[in-house]
Amino acid sequence: MPQDNRTEGERRFETYLKAMGYPFEFEKPHPGKSKRPDYSVTLGSATYVFDVKDADPDAMPPGFFQSDPHTETITRIKAGQKKFKEFREFPCCVVMQNNGNISAMFEEPAAVLGAMYGRIGFRVPLYVGDGAPTEPAPPLRPQFTQGAWFQPNHNTRISALITLRRIAVGKRRLRRIRQDNPGMTFDDARNLAGERFGADYFQELQQGVIVWENVYARVALTRDIFNGPYDERYGLDGTDMTRVFCGSAFEEFDH
Repeated sequence: MPQDNRTEGERRFETYLKAMGYPFEFEKPHPGKSKRPDYSVTLGSATYVFDVKDADPDAMPPGFFQSDPHTETITRIKAGQKKFKEFREFPCCVVMQNNGNISAMFEEPAAVLGAMYGRIGFRVPLYVGDGAPTEPAPPLRPQFTQGAWFQPNHNTRISALITLRRIAVGKRRLRRIRQDNPGMTFDDARNLAGERFGADYFQELQQGVIVWENVYARVALTRDIFNGPYDERYGLDGTDMTRVFCGSAFEEFDH
């Protein structure tokens, strides 16, 4: 397919793959398979397949409305189910790109993990003893509830969801300067950022991804890829679902 006919998500994914040095083929035919995932990446003896799903802008309804933050992610999980049905021997990933759809919360852990493992609720501790409690109340703990699309025997073909995102580096640098200098005015912080990073610092964007592991995947996506400076990854750490990787560039922005 000519580059001009690529979707925004496909163009951005290709940009990312090239920057990471991952060799890829577009819509590569696989022997014995009727479908062609958008991208096949071969690293060493391992082949990974990816299908890119864009979320294009939707019309905002007039007046007040509510939107389920999980629906757009679930729609792309369903599409991945169909595309990867024949690819049981490969790590299979659905790549998600938001082109301005207000309901597609592909960068929000509560929305994506909630679609994958069940809506996120909170376990509220209840004291039933006599008199006032003698110990401080334990903290509220989030937990997955109903509606999981990834389960031990359901949707094991998809190894991970991957969110494409652009990091607003200049904006984060400015925010960090203001955090480090609470008494500094906005104009002074902006001027200092310009001195440190150049006049066009605020326009800098970097392509990164967020990997959301399917802990029940038949073939897991190994953790030695998608680990660039602007990448993050969520998966199991012991018994906790949490961020298990944060790219080196975030050290500049995070305390």
